[in-house]
Amino acid sequence: MKPELSLLWKHSGKLGRRLPFALLASSLVVGCGQPAGTSETPAPSAPQAESSAQAVDPSGNLEAALGSTLQALEGDAARPVVESLVAIPQAAVSRTTATVFQLKLDVKRTENEAFRGGTLTMADGAQQLVFRDNGQSGDAVAGDLLFTASGTFDFVALQAEQQRIAQAQSQSQTQLTTAVFENRRLVRTVPVTALNPQFPVGQPVPIQPIGLASLVDPARSLIIRAPSVVNDSTRTYDPCTGTGNPNGKWTFNYLMTEMANQPFTGVAPSTFVREWLRQWEQPRTINGFVNPPRTSIAGNLIGPWPKLSSGELNLAKSPFKLIAIVNRLDLAGSNPAYGSGSAGEGRFIFAATTGSGASCYTVPFLVILEYGVDKNGCTAIKTYAQQWQALSGLPLGSASYNAALEALTEQFAKRDLSPRKPNRSSINQVRTNEEWLAQPWELREFRLWNSTINPNSFSTTPPPIVGLLNSHTVAQTPDRATRNTLFPSYVNANTGPIVAGTYSVPLPWGGGPFRGGRSVVTNPMAIPPFWSQPASVIPNRQARHVFSLNTCDGCHGDELGTNFTHVSWTGALSPFLSGALTVPDRADGTPTRTFNEVLARQTFLDQLANQSCLTASFVTAPPSVH
Repeated sequence: MKPELSLLWKHSGKLGRRLPFALLASSLVVGCGQPAGTSETPAPSAPQAESSAQAVDPSGNLEAALGSTLQALEGDAARPVVESLVAIPQAAVSRTTATVFQLKLDVKRTENEAFRGGTLTMADGAQQLVFRDNGQSGDAVAGDLLFTASGTFDFVALQAEQQRIAQAQSQSQTQLTTAVFENRRLVRTVPVTALNPQFPVGQPVPIQPIGLASLVDPARSLIIRAPSVVNDSTRTYDPCTGTGNPNGKWTFNYLMTEMANQPFTGVAPSTFVREWLRQWEQPRTINGFVNPPRTSIAGNLIGPWPKLSSGELNLAKSPFKLIAIVNRLDLAGSNPAYGSGSAGEGRFIFAATTGSGASCYTVPFLVILEYGVDKNGCTAIKTYAQQWQALSGLPLGSASYNAALEALTEQFAKRDLSPRKPNRSSINQVRTNEEWLAQPWELREFRLWNSTINPNSFSTTPPPIVGLLNSHTVAQTPDRATRNTLFPSYVNANTGPIVAGTYSVPLPWGGGPFRGGRSVVTNPMAIPPFWSQPASVIPNRQARHVFSLNTCDGCHGDELGTNFTHVSWTGALSPFLSGALTVPDRADGTPTRTFNEVLARQTFLDQLANQSCLTASFVTAPPSVH
């Protein structure tokens, strides 16, 4: 099955090819790894993506990485950087006003040169807008990076949005603002003022990305950890007290049973989980690197796990406790402005438990189930975003809140929602972050496999097995053995794509294996951080920082000075997820950068739930989902 590349800017002109545009907010995540919905190293029949801004491997081993079952690009190509977009009504405003659109690309961004003199096609609902910079069909000047299109626009919806902004301003004692992020860093906040809703014929109306973060409650719509939710007796099970519903929709039992999908795969859920755990008992060779066994899993977890009379694991009494439910809609890899695609990820975070009764407690072994949310088209994605935002208006943990949250999680957690994927499950990956089994802290990634996926990024010794979770590379993170060799070579050869956020760490680089099969954090406070070399070795210090921050160990450790987890086994949030975090460059001391991950997610959710799909053309992001 060949990939369906429907989630793209379509570009013609000088290059005559398609270029992806990922709608991702600047953000980190509770796990680590590569962009959701991607697969590594295409099978030989998969076409290679071309791009002047892709990472360049002098050895010729560049990965195009077209994921045949996950319909996405890992090898990110150049994407246009938008400076402004205006809609000029040609008649009295209505829901389908004849409109001329003008889209201006930023002339200061070198990646935009790839689009000069060509055309760009964007989808707005069922409408395809063809933006031209070729001097034809209404475009005044060819090659000036001012693209022109004709179509219709819903000015009534835009008027309603201005009323929403005006109402929010009337209820606020301070000036409304929207935040702007670049490479996860908060670069500025911009004052927000409602437009005059008259919109005269012939006058340009700015279409701008505006997210009102104050209208999103993170505790109810983004990172949900309230005891009244994670201990809901009808939806969760507490292995320490034995209370709750062992088959509830938010239990480890239910979620792994749906992921195994025995009616489709023939794999029993208990076998599915047992084989996953076996991967710590034996070494796994992934991309030429060996994940050593952590044999204490037998005594710590597998042995004490309650068993059925057959000796199989009793999943109804799984020793994993729900810690959080996380909305990662900001990871949407399929831009609703450009056709169809997924609505980011939905996640469950569990912590292993040990002991019994009053002596039972959670331990530093976190399991994050990360599901891709399949929604096609702007309307479906906006509706989904609105459902998440609506949680902010419900009493946290109330019967109505928990029912509404379950309605959302069932849109990605139950079986058979993604027929194109292995096991027909929406799961993208399962990640673990632990030091309970051994030192140092270690992060691993597991994915489902079937015969349509090239196995190179999975464990090869032993090879991946159909229908099971298999050990997988941790993307954006080289193996630590490459620090003094391939790492500086890669960063120096790809400074442009790294800074622009269009790179993806390949499996091979410079004639040798590069991306690792695990990530370890030996010292989260190390200065300089592990992924650093002096300026004499890596001259571009911004590229060094971005690369380091996008690695698993940099994100969960020394590039931020974060102590291993962003959501801990007790549910505590790291400083990175607790508001503004100002961090001097960990290698050089300067510059000082301000991050505000929660603000980024609030801004994105409000924008996506309420703005025109065309505003998505402004949003760029780093190539990571940490």
